[in-house]
Amino acid sequence: MKIGSPKTKNRAAKNGFTLIELMVSLAIFAFMTAFLLAKYGTFNQSTLVTNLAYDAALTIRSAQSYGLNVLGTVSNSSTCTGQTGYSAGNPCFYYPYGVYFALSTPNQFILFADIDGTGKYDSGTSGELISTYNMNHGYTIKSICAGTLTSCTPLSSSLNITFKRPNPDAIIIGDGGSAVSYAKITFVANNTTSSVVVQSTGEISVGN
Repeated sequence: MKIGSPKTKNRAAKNGFTLIELMVSLAIFAFMTAFLLAKYGTFNQSTLVTNLAYDAALTIRSAQSYGLNVLGTVSNSSTCTGQTGYSAGNPCFYYPYGVYFALSTPNQFILFADIDGTGKYDSGTSGELISTYNMNHGYTIKSICAGTLTSCTPLSSSLNITFKRPNPDAIIIGDGGSAVSYAKITFVANNTTSSVVVQSTGEISVGN
């Protein structure tokens, strides 16, 4: 008794996978999975670094807002003496506000009140520190440059960006101590970067 014709057997054989076909399919699947995971990791890292840059930009924007809206700092400083309505121990609306970036502490930046009026953050002056932003592990300031839009000189030390009422303009001071018109702070994590650009006009932007 015949179970099936040769044509039926051939057709049945063609309906299955050979070992080579199975191995090729698995290899393609493994390659595509690795590729997608790698792309996802890069995308995720890029997103996190960009978010960090936006946090820095928002902190600078907060300093600008504090300066324009004259956020009060309680002080008995003689700097405030003579201001209309000021009395010792009450909020003083004299100070500029700013953000300090330093390459010596690349994993943080500082929001401060410029109590001594130097245009720079002075950790030795009581009351200047408002808050410290600590970055997550692996995220750092890669570089800082200051100067002009067409000539931004890398800094070796620190950058101070302050705002003083009534102008929305940014006062940008780098290593040399003189005000410049442009600054760029670049953040990095695992070779992925994002930058914050500040111009003396008060414009703040985020980019690569």
